[in-house]
This record gives sequence, C-alpha cells and structure tokens, in this order.
Amino acid sequence: MMVEIHTNRICLAEKKYIFQLVLHEFLGVEFVLVLDDNLCDIRIVRNEKKIVLNAAFFQQFIDKKWLSPDTLPSLPLEFVSADISRENPTNYPVLYGKAEYKVTDNVIEIGLDVFGSSFFMLSRYEEIIVKAKDSHGRFPVRESIAFKENLLLRPIVDEYVELLWEHLHFLWPSLRRKNETPQTFISCDVDHIWDKGIRFPGIFSRLVADVLKRRSLIRFMDSLRLFFVVNVLGKREKDPFRSFQFMMDECERRKLQMAFYFIPRNEKKGIDGYYDIESEEVVQLMGEIIKRGHEVGYHGSYDSYKDKEKTLEEINLLRKVYRKAGGNPNDIKGGRQHYLRWETGVTEKNWEAAGMEYDSTLGYAEHIGFRCGTAREYNFYDSIERKALNLKIRPLIIMEVSMFNKNYMGLNEEKALATATNLFNKLKTKNVNLTLLWHNSSFETKKRKQTFITLLREMHKKAQNPI
Repeated sequence: MMVEIHTNRICLAEKKYIFQLVLHEFLGVEFVLVLDDNLCDIRIVRNEKKIVLNAAFFQQFIDKKWLSPDTLPSLPLEFVSADISRENPTNYPVLYGKAEYKVTDNVIEIGLDVFGSSFFMLSRYEEIIVKAKDSHGRFPVRESIAFKENLLLRPIVDEYVELLWEHLHFLWPSLRRKNETPQTFISCDVDHIWDKGIRFPGIFSRLVADVLKRRSLIRFMDSLRLFFVVNVLGKREKDPFRSFQFMMDECERRKLQMAFYFIPRNEKKGIDGYYDIESEEVVQLMGEIIKRGHEVGYHGSYDSYKDKEKTLEEINLLRKVYRKAGGNPNDIKGGRQHYLRWETGVTEKNWEAAGMEYDSTLGYAEHIGFRCGTAREYNFYDSIERKALNLKIRPLIIMEVSMFNKNYMGLNEEKALATATNLFNKLKTKNVNLTLLWHNSSFETKKRKQTFITLLREMHKKAQNPI
C-alpha cells in the first residue's frame, strides 16, 4: 500500500531525506512524492483522506538563511496533546510548528512539524550554528535545546514517529508497519589495557593519593596488594583493567555480542592511553576477541576528530593489526571518537571517506540520554553540503562515565541503575535499539560489576520482550 506526500520545493533535498528516513526506513511505508508549489504544508494523501502537517521548519527558509541563528526553535517550547486514542495522552514538544490539533473522519490536521522537528534533531542542525565548546572542544549538553527544555531523557524523534504512525493507521487501517527486532549494542572503548597506577612508577602517586587525598588506609593496602600481585607475582590477569574476559563472559551468557574499540595511535600522549596497538599483548587480546565472535572497532584518537588524514591513517593501521590478529580487515566497520569529540559537518565526512559504515559517538559525555532524539540507527545528513550520507549514526544512549563521574551526573550505583532502567522503559516502540558503553577500566568495585551485569540483563530482557 502506497501513500502520496504532497509538498512544495522548498528544502527539497532535506524533505526527501527525512521522508525516506521516517516513512520508509523507520516505518516501512511506501510513498510517492507529489510537488505542489501552492502548498505551505505537508500532506499525506490516499483515497480522499489526508493528514495535513505543519512545515514551519522548511517554510522559514523563504526569507531566512540556511544555518543562521534565527532559524533555531523559539524557547520556551509549546507542547501539544495529539493522541488519536485519547486514552493515554502524550504532550509532544513543538520544536517547530504550532500547538494545534484537529481530527475529522477524513482529515487530520497536526500543527506540530513532525518532519522538520525530526530533521532538526537527527541532523544535529543546532550544533553547526551554536559555536560554544567545552574544554575538550565538544558541543556542551547545556547548550542543546533538549537539555534546556528538559527533553534529554525523552526520545522525542521516536515519539514523533509513533505519533505519525498512529494517525496513518487511523486513516488507513490496512497499512502495515515494518516489523523489526530491537538490537542491543554493548561497546567498550579501550582507552587503557592496564592500570599504570599499580605499576612502577605510578604506584607511588597512587599510594600518596590514598593517604593524603582519599585518607583511606584500606585503599592504601589494596593498592599495595595489587602492586605485589600484578608486578611481583606476575599475575597480570588480576589487573583491574584486564576485565575483557569478564565482559565477554557476561555478554555471552545472554547471547549478546560486544564491540571493543581500540585507539590505533596514542602519539605518546597520556590522554590517548599508553598501549602500543602493534604490541604482541594487544594482538593476542584482539585475537581472542575475534575467536569469541565479538567485534573490534575504531576508537579515534583525541586529535583525530577534525583531521581526515589522521583518521585514515589510524583506521588503516587498525586494519593491519586486525589482520595480524587473524581477522578480515573488511570487518572493521565502525567505532567511536575518543572523549566523544565530534564536530558536526567535519567528523562524519572523515568517517565516510575512510569507508566506515557506522559511528557511535553521538551522545553527551556530561549526561546520558538522546542527543539525536532517537535510539534508532540512521543515515546521517550533511547539513553543510546538504546531502544524505552513507554513514550510519548509532546513537550512544548510556555511558557509565556519564553516570558515575563527579564532574558529570555524579550518581552512585543504585541511582545510576534506576536512571538507566527508567530510560530503557521510555523506549516505547518495538523498533528502537539499546546502546551501552562501558569502559574496561570501570570495574574498580563489586557494585560496579553488579551494575554492569544488571544492565545487561535489562537490555536482554527489553530486546526479547519489546513493549
């Protein structure tokens, strides 16, 4: 069954992209595009019935410049209740459009600009306009519309998709939705493969900090014990950062695959870790990951996110080492930038030029949630050259550092687990994914290990029993 989409030519490239993404990729609805320059809205039409949608985002470019600050949403946002059933009304944020809604037997009018608002979030349009950066050159979460309007923990694009589907199905009950199974994406950014704090000379700084900063005799004795066990007795597997076996074991118990992203070049800078990716130690680790059926991917070094040549060089080196470890270099398909450094309009082009299939950088370091407004994987849009890319974005939803770091959310294990579980519960649709990043260096306590295990259970449960 096919519907018609009637619209004008304003922002036609962006409209074609978002129509294809929302209707075809997300919902599986086939459509034909009908151009009518007399329209100032978007209409979905079939058999004398129609849905009329506001097109405020696109229409503003009649007299405004693309990517100009005055094209950002006006704050505070309005909200509109637009549930066709009226049983469990949802208040949808109106990024663009009006808080209006009207239903008759054959015509539904939605004042919310579903397509334009979705494009705004998915393309990270605001990140090109807003020039503010944090100390790591990242777009700060506090500058985002989602944070300012308390929407960061809501997958608002996924909510818009559900809203649209409910109305499509109301007018055309014979319309069938795409049937997809939610996927779980568990990944580990391998920033370090061993703890320098329990080795010489780092142990001296660790012991001094245990006494003077942490004021803990127990921590002092634990550090001393680990130093003795790992360095004197030679039991390297006792290093707290050597958690790779544990992570793979726990995933395999739940038939989950894990991805380990390695930094190919550290440039002798501590911020990129201290391991040599061509060392026998890393080759052996990578070989075991391959044998156990897990993924190896790219973790772009700290300074690579705006450097195309560095990105290409690092990925080629990773592929070389991967081959040495027994893998097929063509299996290196994606990964994530170190420190979640990302420059919209630049980084995605570097990854596409390197032949990568997906990137999973787009989450905020400071806070878990939906930077792109969705948990779905989707093709990115280049808002500078104004064209769709082949590179897929795999949104990062939860990172353990975001939850535990005192400079970020600063949660304890109990609150972190409750927050993450509540976030999973907000993923109401059947077609969305669950994405978790957990570093191999984040298992310093039994509580942390248990939190990781419990989150895996929750992810497995949600994937097996979607809402």
